[in-house]
Parts: sequence; C-alpha cells; structure tokens
Amino acid sequence: MSGPNFALYYAGDAYSTAAKIMGRQSAGKALMKGVARRWPDGEIHGFGPNRAAGKTMAQQLKRDGHEGLVRWRPVPGDAVLEQVGAVYYPAPVTQDLAHIRNTRGPTAYSLFGVTHTLSSEAGMDSLSRLVLAPFQAWDGLICTSSVALSVAHRLQAEMREWQIEHVGATRFNTPSMKIIPLGVDAPACARTPAQIEQARTALGVKADEVAFLFAGRLIFHAKANPAVYYRAVEAAQAHVAHPIVCIEAGVFPNDHVADGYRRARADLAPSIRFIEVDGADSVAYDRAWKAADVFTSLSDNIQETFGLTPVEAMAAGLPNLVSDWNGYKDTVRDGIDGFRIPTLAPGPRSGAGSDLAQRHATGADNYDFFIGRASMATVLAFEPLVERIVELASDPDLRRRMGEAGRARAVAEFDWPVILDRYCDFAAELGELRRAAATLRKRPAIPFPIRPDPFVLFQSYPTHHVGDDWKIEAVPLDDRGLDRFLGLHMARYVIDDQVLPEATLRAVHSEAAKGGQTVGSLLNSVGRTPASWKALMWLMKLDIVRAAP
Repeated sequence: MSGPNFALYYAGDAYSTAAKIMGRQSAGKALMKGVARRWPDGEIHGFGPNRAAGKTMAQQLKRDGHEGLVRWRPVPGDAVLEQVGAVYYPAPVTQDLAHIRNTRGPTAYSLFGVTHTLSSEAGMDSLSRLVLAPFQAWDGLICTSSVALSVAHRLQAEMREWQIEHVGATRFNTPSMKIIPLGVDAPACARTPAQIEQARTALGVKADEVAFLFAGRLIFHAKANPAVYYRAVEAAQAHVAHPIVCIEAGVFPNDHVADGYRRARADLAPSIRFIEVDGADSVAYDRAWKAADVFTSLSDNIQETFGLTPVEAMAAGLPNLVSDWNGYKDTVRDGIDGFRIPTLAPGPRSGAGSDLAQRHATGADNYDFFIGRASMATVLAFEPLVERIVELASDPDLRRRMGEAGRARAVAEFDWPVILDRYCDFAAELGELRRAAATLRKRPAIPFPIRPDPFVLFQSYPTHHVGDDWKIEAVPLDDRGLDRFLGLHMARYVIDDQVLPEATLRAVHSEAAKGGQTVGSLLNSVGRTPASWKALMWLMKLDIVRAAP
C-alpha cells in the first residue's frame, strides 16, 4: 500500500505534547511518527478546516522522517477524499463533522474516531450520540480496550432507550465499533545495557537497589492514588534482601499536590528511598525509564481508559506491576508480562455513585471531584500487591523473563505500524458497510440517560464487586488510629458533610471493629446510604477494613 486508505483529520493539539502532556496527546504524537515509519515515501491525505493545519501536519511528518507527499483536503471534502474512502478523527467523531460530511451526501466517505477518556461529560456525550443522526451505519469508533467498548455499548443503549420513551424514536444508527489498542514507538522504547548503566549512575541508583518506576501524571485524584502502594512497598521491603528504590517520574499539577505526595511518602513508606524526576525534563524522564527494573501503574481511576505507559514499559523490556483495571486487563498478561493486582468497587446495583453523577451533572462537583470521589471508593488488594512486589524485587530472572515476553509482544502487537495496518482494515470494513441499514434495539427506558452512576457505567473495570454477604474484618491500627489516615490530603480530600462525612467514616469503622459483621449487616446498622458505602470502600482502600467473600 502506497499510503493509508484514510485521511487524517489534523488538529495540532491532538498530535503534539507541546502545550499539554497527557495520554491523548502522547498517543497522537506517536501515531504521526508511526505513519511516517509505516509509509515513509507514501501519499498521506490530511483533512481539516484550514491550510495552516495542513502545513503543520506536513512539517511534523517530515520531522518524523516522511519523504512522500502530503495532500490537504479542505472541509467538507472533495472527490479525491471520496476515493480515499474514510477520515480518521483523533477522538470520537463530532456531530458537526458528520453534518459537514453529509452536505456532500451521507455516502461520501466514512468517519471513524478513537476513544480516550470516557468519564468526562464530553466523552460520554460523544459516545452516546453515535446512535443518532447525523451519523451513519458506516461511521465507526475504535475502542482502545474491551472496557471502553463496554462503556460505549452502555451509553448508546441508554440513549436509544431514552429516545424511544420520550420522543417515540424508531430508527437509530448502529456504529461499527472495534477494539484496537493504542500503539507505541517500540524501537524508540528499547534499552541497551550501556544506557541502563549510564541512567542508573546519573540518577544515583545503586547496583544492589531494585528500582520500581512510576511514570506519568503525578496526580492522586485523577490517575492513581499511591497511598496503598506506599504502604505495600514499605511492607514488602521487610521481606526483600535488596533495598527497593521508588522512582516517580512525572509532573505535579501544583505545589500543594506535590507536598501531599512527599508527606505521604515520609509517613507511609519511611524506609523507602524515593527519587523524584521532573517529567518536563525530557533527558531526566528518559533516564528514569532506562534506570528502572520494574514498571508500576496502579490506576484506580475511571478517567483511565487504555493506559499507554504499561505498553511503553513492555516495549522497554520492563516487567509490569499494574492494577487489574481498564485497558490494563487487555495489555498486561498476568504472570507473563507482569502482574495485575485485583481491584474492588461497589457493584452496579449498590447505588453508591448515583449522587456523584448528579452532583457532576449539576455542577455541585467539578470533574476532578467526580473522578476523585469515585477513585476513593475503588480498592486495590493490599496483600497480593505486597506479595507481587516481593516476588519482583527478589527474583531478577523473573524480571528478565517478563521483560523479554513484554518486549516481544509490544513489537509484534503494539508497534504503531502494526496498529495502523489494523486502522486500514477497519477503514476498509467501513467502506463495505456504507449501504447497510441501521438496526433498532429495544431495552427498558432509563430515567437519566448518559449520566449514570459511575459504578454502573464502569462496572466492568474492577476484578470483583463487593457483595452484601462479604465478611468484614477491621485491621488493628497504631495509637493514632483513623487520625493517621484522615491527616493525609490524598485521602481526606473527598471528605465533606454532604458526600462523605467524617462522622460516617468513624461510624462505619466503629461498627466494623465490633467483629462478626457482613457488608450487608454493617450497612444496615449504620444506615444504607451512598455515603456509608463510600465510607466502607474508603476504609477498605487504605486497608483499614478488609472484606472478602
């Protein structure tokens, strides 16, 4: 193939990390480099509202090594674009873009986009509206993980049901959706022994230290809350002969959050040495990756949909220690490329998050508090985490085997040229569907479409759901009791009088300490409310209370 069978809708923010360093921008930047690698002298078609964007696209591809032609197609398109057959949009396709396409005729070409964050209002809206006009059955969506596909199906089903009940709708679009992961620049991630040695020397990592790396945004409410990780590393160190050092490479959003991390490290992992690396310093950030022995990303947040860094770790030959959550379920093979740690969240029938969705929708909580409150009701299994840290820190052969397995898989399945060939296959399938008719699926109506309880919408994320018949056990605490944890900003920030009162936390803990309780009996004793559910999960998250079937 001399070039891709789709045009690229080019918006600079989606393909550059110059203004913002987040997963979406990193993936888009790597995609452009992948296009240059896959079709180094091919003809690439760009698409967009102005030629300035086309010039920027051509310049970016040239910097990435592309030596072929870049042809710009203006909105709404032309005959050449119709021959190409499809347009790739770097997010779920907007209604405006579909309307614009339809001015040339609905069968002019296909539009397909890709999922990123699904928990924002814009993300939910864009997925749910794919079933409505002006989209067509030959328009599509790439879901980067199986959980992204499940969320898209739920939102679209709710939109259909609401439209049927309230406006008597009888015809809907059925978008084509396919799971295709994000890619990585596998060659660029590779490490040599010399690079590893140089990086460890530069960062001051000693020969006998085992370096666990977290790389990404350092923000506990929107990425991964590290409190339980700090406790687990501290506990694991007592069972490991070699010292563990934790490298945290990334960017803090502000000094207040940075101070919260540093205080938590000192309190929860006093015997562990931490190396803090500024993610905005590209040289230092690269050293952090080169110096590591193990990569860890214990995401507990509904804003995470795919999770690019574990795949980058695989490409770097690093074993992964990740949560059994979101896209990590698809990418990291437990026991092969690394370990996945089980996660827990309230079940879809608990009602524990109905107030969170409504508070976000009405503006009582901003997006950060919406996802942060949900995160503090998401639990990472503590004891399995400690055991896996001990295994990885103690066994260099295990680290080597897992790193080699991950590297082989990243090259074979996640390198961007491989992923782009799958994009081409999807674009070809959409072309074959352009004459297909939309189908109608009937389901019971719902009261509030596309703004459901997050624990209903994201029910496929955790390993298990906490049940009423689970047994409760309170873990003995030191003399400071609950106050030790209530003083941690990364744990306390979700506590307030309306959503999670401190009094409710103390009441749930006091009831659990009596012993002989189940989840159901405890909640009935203190009053079964969304707050009591979140209080229980908050205590479980920090391993103050444990629950098991």
